[in-house]
Amino acid sequence: MKTIHLALYSFSELSANAKDEALNEHRFINVEYNWWDSIYEDAERSGLKITGFEFESSWYCNAHFIHDAIHCAGEIMDHHGDTTPTYQIALSFWAKRSQIVRTWPKDENWEFKHQGDLDEGLDRVEANFLIHLQWAYHSLLIEEYNFQTSDEAITATFEAQEFYFTADGKLATRLEKLIETQI
Repeated sequence: MKTIHLALYSFSELSANAKDEALNEHRFINVEYNWWDSIYEDAERSGLKITGFEFESSWYCNAHFIHDAIHCAGEIMDHHGDTTPTYQIALSFWAKRSQIVRTWPKDENWEFKHQGDLDEGLDRVEANFLIHLQWAYHSLLIEEYNFQTSDEAITATFEAQEFYFTADGKLATRLEKLIETQI
């Protein structure tokens, strides 16, 4: 029988070089599983369904309104802070839509003239609103990804999960489990 004694270290106990090794080795630990869920859920609470995104090989964020643009804008304005990009986009949408409705020509009965043209104009404003929201949520997804792959977030994960490392910064979780099975 051979007995091996191995010193294991918490992340904070590692040398600077070992910390760098551990961080770089596990750069994507926080983005391996559905890291985007909270952003998708926020969009959905606002009335926007995100159906996919990409920011590595191509740049897009596909989404559609769950109810309609008016409902979505209202939810955003009610629940997002007035300094957020999504709030500013919703505010701009309301202003543009209101301007069209307020200034559209009306007949002697105060009915809108050229209803088809009015509908087309409103549809364009709604389509533009959707595009701007898609880009805003795309930016939020990029920011979240960048945060989750940052040294700060990875360190927090190491500490929250109580990971241990060998002196050179290699994750020792497997070694701990192996020892536990031998006892």
